[in-house]
Amino acid sequence: MATAKRETARLLPAYTIRESARAKHVRLRVSVSEGLVVVIPKGFNRCHIPVLVDERRAWIERALRHIEEHRAVPAPAALRPETIDLAAIGRVWRTEWHGTEGKKATVSETGPERLRIAEPIGNPGAWRPALRQWLIERGREHLIPWAEDLAEELGLPVGRISIRCQKTRWGSYSTKSRTVSLNAQLLFLPERLARFVLLHELCHARHPNHSPAFWNLVRSHKSDTDRLRVQLRTAWRAIPSWLQQ
Repeated sequence: MATAKRETARLLPAYTIRESARAKHVRLRVSVSEGLVVVIPKGFNRCHIPVLVDERRAWIERALRHIEEHRAVPAPAALRPETIDLAAIGRVWRTEWHGTEGKKATVSETGPERLRIAEPIGNPGAWRPALRQWLIERGREHLIPWAEDLAEELGLPVGRISIRCQKTRWGSYSTKSRTVSLNAQLLFLPERLARFVLLHELCHARHPNHSPAFWNLVRSHKSDTDRLRVQLRTAWRAIPSWLQQ
């Protein structure tokens, strides 16, 4: 009987044990960088870990196979960014990738400029919309206050400011609802260009067109408008390829 137990233990997949003060239950995590990690609460009896791993053997083996397939096939450059550089606010996040048994990808901030991205083992593309949503939330956090302050400073009427992740426009203005819509991808641009787009859209509150009167208004607030317009034509190059998929 003792021999059978040793044989079972020898056949278990290799794993790393990590003790967490925040963990309430044992969690199994598989990632490209770390393989199988068993996260346990403080004080948990480690003698129980082999049994738990053995009970989840089928899921673990599927997850590890997925990891090996990922390693065997070179990933396109558009996949899995190692860093996310939001130039407009001067912050760069480093990403940590993990596999998850769940159906949805999740993005969470684990520390200053650190993102933990949990990707479903059976749905490797699910991280992209989750990361887009994280970017939209950063847009709400930074772009909306910028636009509100600028609107108040210029005395321009704005009803609402929304943040989306568009492919073709930096922003738009609705005269009917007085809504300014801003593209969250503005955060990848230099701050001067991002703020110029905000000014551009807010000025549509006075002139809902691109008439000479509109551009005169923009220039009255931004003397280097013409130079910024030229720079904005090639600003899409700053958008990472994973967002353009």
